[in-house]
Amino acid sequence: MTPAASSLALIGDIHARSDALAAVLGAIGAAGIASGICTGDLVMRGPDPARCIARLRELGWPTVIGNTDRKIVAGDPRPPGHPASSRVGSRSWTFRQLDAEDLAWLEGLPGQVRVEFGGARVLVTHGDGDSLAVPITAQTSTREIERQLRKLDADVLVLGHTHEAMIRRVRNGIVVNPGAVGESRDPDWQPHWAWLEATPTGIVAHLEVVPTPLAPQRDDLPED
Repeated sequence: MTPAASSLALIGDIHARSDALAAVLGAIGAAGIASGICTGDLVMRGPDPARCIARLRELGWPTVIGNTDRKIVAGDPRPPGHPASSRVGSRSWTFRQLDAEDLAWLEGLPGQVRVEFGGARVLVTHGDGDSLAVPITAQTSTREIERQLRKLDADVLVLGHTHEAMIRRVRNGIVVNPGAVGESRDPDWQPHWAWLEATPTGIVAHLEVVPTPLAPQRDDLPED
């Protein structure tokens, strides 16, 4: 991988995995990319919510709120004696790992971020039902993607939520999902990220995987 000087890293769905975040940021730094954006879901399901928030705050990269982040800032955790309060990664456990400053920062994250990159209008949102009228996946029709790009007034749409890395190029733009940093659903269980490259002929998107196997999260664990 040889990124151009004008490159933008894309990360998201960290899910409180500081080990995966460190691996991805190490790869981004090694590639010589200094700027990035985050599609949200920093917390829940993993063991290091406060550490992940601290790292994103330190980076200062534009970040949008994800559905798990919204669950945490909604408050109302289970009582301390409830089993969920001691289950690592649950909503109640995660809430109690964060201080007031962390919670305020999460709550202040926007639902959308717009940036200009390489002459293109880039819109970042998490991509769930609360942040995008119609979620976009690999199965979404080309016509629907073109319609959403027009409606959103964007040339590049960056989203997360599905944990599935994806690039969809259509006539009027690109949709990119960098995949999950901390909870990949691919068989490799490795941290995923992506980057945008500004070229003389337009924006090019690239998908990347860090060769650091992670223990898969169990999908049968209740999050509350």
